[in-house]
Amino acid sequence: MLKSTMSEQNAERAKQAANYGMDWIRQLMEESLNQTRAIFDGFLTTARKTADGFDQQAAELRERSMSIATNTLSNSMDFAHQALKVRQPQDLLQLQTEFVSRQAQVVVENSKMLGETIARGASEMGKFTSQSLGEASRRSEAA
Repeated sequence: MLKSTMSEQNAERAKQAANYGMDWIRQLMEESLNQTRAIFDGFLTTARKTADGFDQQAAELRERSMSIATNTLSNSMDFAHQALKVRQPQDLLQLQTEFVSRQAQVVVENSKMLGETIARGASEMGKFTSQSLGEASRRSEAA
């Protein structure tokens, strides 16, 4: 009878140890899943904001490109109208020099603004990505 009671007690202890181990593994897995979820949510937020930033940059680039095209067309039309009125070859040469100079100035100004837009966007994306990674890290630690 004593042997049977000891076997039952040993079986009960083994059962309790197994349950304790399963509870511990369950808690560990739940924490891991919560951390993974926090990291994944942070990644999605970062990806969404990055895409929004690219959309904004693309819109700015499109506007700058349209501005260059509009200025080029306007300058070209002005040049053509003025060229039709020219009577002397040296006047045409002067007119062409002025036209090329204006076009170069437009390209330089728009290139500068375009470079500033790209640099600003890259800087903002870098800051946002850094902040998002920090937040994701904090969320995963808190989870």
